[in-house]
Amino acid sequence: MKIAFIMYPGACYMGAGDGSKMQAEIWAQELIRKGHQVDRINPWGHYNWKSYDIVHVFGFGLWNYDMIHWGSGINPNFVFSPIIDTNTPMWKYRLATHFGCSRLRLFSQNYALRQLRSDIKLFLARTDYEADYLRRGYNIDDKKVDIVPLSYREDCYDPAIEKESFCLFTGTMTQPRKNVPNLIRAARKYGFPLKLVGNKGNAASEAKLRQLVGDAPNIEILGFVSDEELISLYNRAKVFALPSLNEGVGLVALEAAIHGCNIVITNLGGPKEYYEKGLAQLVNPYDIDDIGQAVMRALEDNKSQPQLRNSLIQKYNVSACTDKLIDCYRKTIELKY
Repeated sequence: MKIAFIMYPGACYMGAGDGSKMQAEIWAQELIRKGHQVDRINPWGHYNWKSYDIVHVFGFGLWNYDMIHWGSGINPNFVFSPIIDTNTPMWKYRLATHFGCSRLRLFSQNYALRQLRSDIKLFLARTDYEADYLRRGYNIDDKKVDIVPLSYREDCYDPAIEKESFCLFTGTMTQPRKNVPNLIRAARKYGFPLKLVGNKGNAASEAKLRQLVGDAPNIEILGFVSDEELISLYNRAKVFALPSLNEGVGLVALEAAIHGCNIVITNLGGPKEYYEKGLAQLVNPYDIDDIGQAVMRALEDNKSQPQLRNSLIQKYNVSACTDKLIDCYRKTIELKY
């Protein structure tokens, strides 16, 4: 197959660590390895759109409207991964999709996506939770929604490295939905060692983080680290925590689990679907005690691994997930609406 990948515009400044961009690149590389052609669409380029078997769009925004509406008239085989990360009550979300006017071009991105339902052949979700928002939030027919789970990048786990008693977080520390302040408060209250890796933001936001940490000797703000150091941290950490207020999948937690970490993860949204019952600590991200107690339990847990790692390897390896994607593409080509 010949496939076009179109990434949302903001990905150009989000960096290589952006989850959506990372997953698209993982899929692209594996599709190519399996013998397919993948063109990463550049807005400066010129393309024969009719020559593509599939046009796959990643990301949700008003920029989608004209591109998909007019593009589907040239090539009908549009696949869309909207990447919906929300905890908005369904009735509010559904209501928002009805307010707008196409003729006056007065609409929100929720309304715009509802208008594009007939232009998109297949919507791809990463979890049942996300698929439910597509079906009920936008009233999209069940036959036009499928689930392709995300995969971890690679297996660099070294079982010879002894696990150390600390909790690891990686991500954008200043992004409110990542809930790092509550993780810090839990570490201060319960005294567990915590290492924070990733984007600290600007000087002002970093100062707020350090003020929250205060004089706690058990909390380290490491900031950005090299790929080699990140792999080392994954391999050494006993626990990885991602108590997000809002999360789609949490690729970093998935990869930490592949490196033998016990997982503490939000009980909101779709991330919990990736972990067999009892193999991860699910927490209320608004409850500091729930987070702290879960991390302490995970630090003492010697039973969940390697069962958790083996479960994820079987279900979410890149080859298996990409095969599911290929099946969805073939179904899209065969669909006639």
